Amino acid sequence: MNPVPLLSLAGHRAGRWLARLLAAAAILALAAPYGVVAAAEPLPADVADLLAEARFAVNEAYARDEPNTPDHAGWREGLAVGRRALTLADHPDVHRFLGRTYALVGWSVRAIVHFDAVLAAGETLEDPEGVAVPEVTSGALYAAASADLGFARYGLGDIAGAIQIYERWHEAVPGDLEPVRWLGRLHLERLDPEAALPFWEQLAAIDPADEAVAFYLGEARRGAAIGPEASRAFREGLTAYEAGEMTQALEWFEAAVSAAPEYADAAVWAGRTALELQRPALALRYWQRVLALRPDDGGAAYFVRVASDQERYGVTAGRAFHDGLAAYQRGEREAAVAAFEAAVAANDAFLEAWVWLARVRQEIGRYDDSVEAWERVLELDPGDGRARYFLNIARQQRGVAAEAGVVFAEGIAAFEASDLVTAEARFAEAVAIDPVAVQAWVWLGRVAFSLQRFEEAARAFGRASELDPDDDDIAFFAAESAALAAEAAAPAPDADDDEEPGDDDGAADEEPGDDPDAAPGPAPDEDLP
Repeated sequence: MNPVPLLSLAGHRAGRWLARLLAAAAILALAAPYGVVAAAEPLPADVADLLAEARFAVNEAYARDEPNTPDHAGWREGLAVGRRALTLADHPDVHRFLGRTYALVGWSVRAIVHFDAVLAAGETLEDPEGVAVPEVTSGALYAAASADLGFARYGLGDIAGAIQIYERWHEAVPGDLEPVRWLGRLHLERLDPEAALPFWEQLAAIDPADEAVAFYLGEARRGAAIGPEASRAFREGLTAYEAGEMTQALEWFEAAVSAAPEYADAAVWAGRTALELQRPALALRYWQRVLALRPDDGGAAYFVRVASDQERYGVTAGRAFHDGLAAYQRGEREAAVAAFEAAVAANDAFLEAWVWLARVRQEIGRYDDSVEAWERVLELDPGDGRARYFLNIARQQRGVAAEAGVVFAEGIAAFEASDLVTAEARFAEAVAIDPVAVQAWVWLGRVAFSLQRFEEAARAFGRASELDPDDDDIAFFAAESAALAAEAAAPAPDADDDEEPGDDDGAADEEPGDDPDAAPGPAPDEDLP
């Protein structure tokens, strides 16, 4: 048995019958030629016999796998007998037979005419017993024919005519979702989002996970909120953007904003497109508008900074700077350094780019380069205490291996916070990583000296002095620490060692009238020869 030629919205039949369909499509704009049929009454006997004969011919053609065309003998005979029966009785049963048969052979225009006559008579598309080819329902056949006609109308640019067809389909077969989808789409295309909205809401309620439905539902809601002019301009902008026509896209997005000043999405796309066209001043205006409409929009705040930096320092410098920030956030520090270097190369006065360049160079252990960058920061902003602080650390880090640089800096921070325990641990870790780090040994000595652990201080300063024998300051503190350590190690003097033999408490040496608190003077015979 040959398959039933049901047609879908994904495509429609090409060839001879489609040409005939398009030529005859004007029939749909007219009332059904058979008029409104009265409520069904029993068929006259002679008409019932003809209809039975027609059904038999169609069933035989279908069973013999004959091609489903109105020109093939079996189908042609069934249609001819059905039309003769219609001349005798304008009855819903006859229209149902003809509608089903025309749909089975792909003659959609005539199929819909006869199906509509059935509906106009107050009947439904639910099939009674005895129809030809009963395994295919009239509802399915009506849907297939409507899909062909609706798509044909749409292809001809007749959106109003297509809507009429899909509306009749939706009414005739309420359970079908395809006419719902097409009605939502077509109303959007004719710039009537309010009419489209209930159809997309119906589909979204059935399948909330359908991404296409969610998109068009958003379009309909937005269009209903902002008006058709802004909605159309926005869609045209998206189409132009996707086609790579950036200038035209920007014009459409600006038109959308002009038509609906509170339309934040249009301002987003205008700002984004202006940035891509290297027009930062224009982009800044649109991103500021977005931020005013959405104060909590972190993305808008970010792009305000991007556009502002590009306007102030130039597109190349601004773009490179934010590329560097993105690389840093991804943990790609070498790439971040390269981007920040490109930013300051494009604009040597870009203060924040110099700050980040100095910072990241310092983090990856390029201390000499970091010093250079921090010095440039201070040239641009002499009052920057942050830069002065990190410059001091970077200068000291120059004698420390990159692997020990972080813990060394942590040690300095702890020392300045008077957390000597943490500071000592960090400097000890630094010299364990880099045993020849002069400054790490110096700071380890400073911590021990502050804790009055002079022997440890002497060892640390002594090691630093061995590594840098030309530094007089280190040598001085090494010697000072050693002296204090020796003094602390010497035994305390015994008070009895200073008394003369026979002395007890010293009272016998005092002359009568002596004042023990008086200032010492010469002995009576001191000046005598």
